[in-house]
Amino acid sequence: MKNDSGRGHDKRIEAKLSGPVIGTVVMILLITILFTVLTRRSFLTLANIIDILRTISIKFIIALAIGIVIASGGFDLSVGHIAGFAGLLTAYMLVNLHMNIPLSILGGFFVGTLLGCINGVIVGWLGVSSFITTLAMQMLIVGLRYGLTNGTTIMRLPRAFIWVGSARVLGIPVLVIIMFIILLIMIFVMHWTTPGRRIISVGQNIEASWLSGINPRIYTGMALGISGALCSVAGILIVARNQLANVDIGDGYLMEAIATAVFAHVMFGKFKTHAVILMTAFVAMLVNGLTMLGVTPSSMNIVRGIMLIVVIGVGKILQHMRNRRLL
Repeated sequence: MKNDSGRGHDKRIEAKLSGPVIGTVVMILLITILFTVLTRRSFLTLANIIDILRTISIKFIIALAIGIVIASGGFDLSVGHIAGFAGLLTAYMLVNLHMNIPLSILGGFFVGTLLGCINGVIVGWLGVSSFITTLAMQMLIVGLRYGLTNGTTIMRLPRAFIWVGSARVLGIPVLVIIMFIILLIMIFVMHWTTPGRRIISVGQNIEASWLSGINPRIYTGMALGISGALCSVAGILIVARNQLANVDIGDGYLMEAIATAVFAHVMFGKFKTHAVILMTAFVAMLVNGLTMLGVTPSSMNIVRGIMLIVVIGVGKILQHMRNRRLL
């Protein structure tokens, strides 16, 4: 009887985990069919699919960064600015300081990660709100980037550097390969290591964490450090893909990253690394399809805002249903 009960419990857990995945895949298939029909098959071309994959690669990394912070019970408003500054600094070191590519990449990555760690120290050890801390970091970075470049655009990047943003290996964009490498690394870090599991657990129940002797602020601080590292990678890849760096290069990624991370959390009930990539694909395909239909950038922001409000509303309903054990 106990074995049967255990197997039944395992099946219920598997059903809860597989349900959101199936639902997300169905949504992706539905919008693929819809936009393929509306765009007269232009949506489902190889060139457009590759373009979507290249777009997803960078957006996933930033959405994952903010998703990890949200999972810890915090919030990070500086993801786009840290990404942009890391990429801008890398380009500055390459072009203005004439440094070699590995050293420039390491410099940009180190500074971006350092900014994330500064966020983490302020939140984790000083107890300041993550919302206020990362908002202040936004302002700091705005000043730093204008001080660094005087508002000028950095161009004429080395060919070996921009190769990462445009090259393919066996037909697969290098950006997509990097995305899957990061996906595998973060699945291991967040779901198979003690710090990663604790980052997720403190966000699910802060009071229980305090009672068990775990300081949630410490793990929110760690999440902000991880976020800084991920955003640094994303920012360097953005510059390599765009083949230039300007002062506001990462600013446009924040809202979509928030929408994607929140959407993934709502659909799956808690943080899952693979959930973020699935929801990034869904949002990117939605934006791509609407763009092909002639929706203007200003209207797209309205769509993103409405989508975020709807997602939060659906999340409340799903949470209520979960609490009543209807899911």
